[in-house]
Amino acid sequence: MATDEELLADFARGDELAFEELLRRYERELFAFLRRFLSDPTLAEDVFQEAFLQVYRSVRSFDSTRRFRPWLFTIAANKARDYLRVDGRRTLYSLDAIAGLDEPEANITELATHEAPVAQRMMDQEQGAAVQAVLARLPAKDRELLLLSYFHRFAYGQIAEMLHLPLGTVKSRLHVALARFRRLWNGRPCG
Repeated sequence: MATDEELLADFARGDELAFEELLRRYERELFAFLRRFLSDPTLAEDVFQEAFLQVYRSVRSFDSTRRFRPWLFTIAANKARDYLRVDGRRTLYSLDAIAGLDEPEANITELATHEAPVAQRMMDQEQGAAVQAVLARLPAKDRELLLLSYFHRFAYGQIAEMLHLPLGTVKSRLHVALARFRRLWNGRPCG
């Protein structure tokens, strides 16, 4: 199987199928990152498309000595930050997301016919919705750091490179972001 970097090089030489493969590889993970970062699935779709459009347009400027994944997430995070800075819309919550109905495998009949798995799934979804609600209350820079580090498991060095920050700054800001998250989490309403 070709690496992401090989696929990008193939695409730069004109192989459109290589670009489609990159899109397939990252559609779930990048969309999940953007959905959590922006708290709006519709907006996340738009930013996702803009990010891949930027990759498409900028393929020749990619530094082949670097990794594709951090580059892609940097582009997506920049697009999301631009949106938050320019539009500053309020956080929106999808009722379908909270109920689990925006997941492709979830449907009403499953929710109505399987009690034990559904109960566990609903508890997991409630927990996920609570995490998302706390993340949405954080400043965008804190939310971004937590998403990159804990949800998408980028190394501190990669995050520093992506955000153009010194490694020590990333570590200290991540510590502060985690402390803010913890305070909000512990103070969230029960029920």
